[in-house]
Amino acid sequence: MHWGTSCCFFAAGQLQSSIIGGREALPHSRPYMVSIHKGGLPACGGVLVHARWVLTAAHCYSDLIKGPIRVMVGLHRQPRGNARVQVFTVAKFIPHPSYSRTTMANDIMLLKLGKKVVWNKETSLLPLSKKNPAPGTPCSVAGWGRFREGSKYSPVLRELDVKVMDIRMCNNSRYWHGEVTSTMMCIEGIEKGSAPCQGDSGGPVVCGKKAEVAGVISFTGKSCVDVFKPPVATAVFKYKTWIKKYLRWGRAL
Repeated sequence: MHWGTSCCFFAAGQLQSSIIGGREALPHSRPYMVSIHKGGLPACGGVLVHARWVLTAAHCYSDLIKGPIRVMVGLHRQPRGNARVQVFTVAKFIPHPSYSRTTMANDIMLLKLGKKVVWNKETSLLPLSKKNPAPGTPCSVAGWGRFREGSKYSPVLRELDVKVMDIRMCNNSRYWHGEVTSTMMCIEGIEKGSAPCQGDSGGPVVCGKKAEVAGVISFTGKSCVDVFKPPVATAVFKYKTWIKKYLRWGRAL
C-alpha cells in the first residue's frame, strides 16, 4: 500500500505527480484547472469551484503549508511568461476536519484565494457533481505533473480519459482489500497502460456530458499501472454540504 503516494516525496523533497499516457490538452479547454506551485514548481492540482475557492486534496496541506505558495489560474504552459495567467496567494487553508493521513479518509481541502478570480475565456468554475457517477462512467483527469521518467513536470497541461470502477471490485481481496470507503471512488485508464500516476494530486475527476467535478484524486499504488491497485479519488458528492457551507459563508472566514 502506498497511502498518499499522490504526493510522493522524491530526493529533492518536492511533491511530484504525473499522468502516464494521455495527451496534451487543447490550450485553455479546461479553464477550471488550477496549478498550485511551491517554490516555482507544480506541487498539486486543483479546481475552481467559486471565484474565491479552489477544491484540492487535504494530503497536499502538510507540504504546501511550508510555502511559499502561488495558485495559478488560466495556465496552459508552465511556468511563467504568460501575462494572462492569474496568480494568487492562499488566504486560508481548510482541510477537512476528519482527514486521516493514515487511511486517507476525507482527503479533501478548500483553499480560499487572496482575491477573486477575473472570469474570462481562460477561466471558469466547474460545478459540483449532483450524484456519484455509476461504474463505467467515462471521466477524465488532467495535470502538469511528471509524464515520463526523468521529467520534473509537464510543460503543458496533459489530460487522460478514465472510467469509474465498480467499488466492490476495487475493494475485493485482489485489489484494495476493503480499504476503499464509501466516500471514495476508484478510476482506471481507458487505454491499456495509462493511468493517473502519483495522482496529479488534488486534481479533479471530471465526469458527465455537462462536465462536473465528481472526484479529487487522492492516492494510488506503488506502481501507477498496477491494475490491482487502481487510483482512488475522494468522492465529491459526499462532501457537497461541507463544501457549500464555505462557498456560502466564506466571506466571514
